[in-house]
Amino acid sequence: MSEIEIVVGGTRVLSTMENLVEVNETPDGVNFVFKGNLEVRYIDPFMESHHKQIVKNTADYIRGKKLLFQLQDRKQPAKVIND
Repeated sequence: MSEIEIVVGGTRVLSTMENLVEVNETPDGVNFVFKGNLEVRYIDPFMESHHKQIVKNTADYIRGKKLLFQLQDRKQPAKVIND
């Protein structure tokens, strides 16, 4: 089963990819929407547009793998973990 992990500082959000509905870029960060109307919104007015696109495209197009989103990492905000 593919999983998603979102890490911001000391906070972690764990879920399965089946529960993730969509990831949206916002003017001030990114927004993760899960089934059941749960939203995880990361606000960073200095997050660059291409970092937002990396997060969105990784969530949209990589399936069947564990995804790790370290949203404060300026070099690699999204990683694919091969277990």
